[in-house]
Amino acid sequence: MMSRSVVELAGGERAGGELAGAALLWAIDQHNRSAHLGLSLRPSFRGRGLGTDVVLALCEYGFAVRGLHRLQVDTLASNAAMISAAVRAGFAQEGTLRGADWVNGEFVDEVILGLLASDWARLRGAQ
Repeated sequence: MMSRSVVELAGGERAGGELAGAALLWAIDQHNRSAHLGLSLRPSFRGRGLGTDVVLALCEYGFAVRGLHRLQVDTLASNAAMISAAVRAGFAQEGTLRGADWVNGEFVDEVILGLLASDWARLRGAQ
């Protein structure tokens, strides 16, 4: 059985209390201590750095609270914002799955990014 943890984002004063989006760890594998990370932000909240903040918060939750060994991001190759947020949080691009996703009538590439707990600890120690 897979567990899910969901975080809903509210920007407080900056957002006037509106819901900014949703984020989650999904496909949590307790045996291999791994999970996938995902998020979506409403268009009016994009471009403010919230994506990176959310990725960092989910990494902290996944590694420090859940004791996971690995987090993974799977996103469309065209999703520059998600790729950038993951890289800023310390994820490494591990590969491209060519033509893996059917989007708007065509197959498109998917990018896989990964982060290990040991990398996260090293990155946190450097701050």
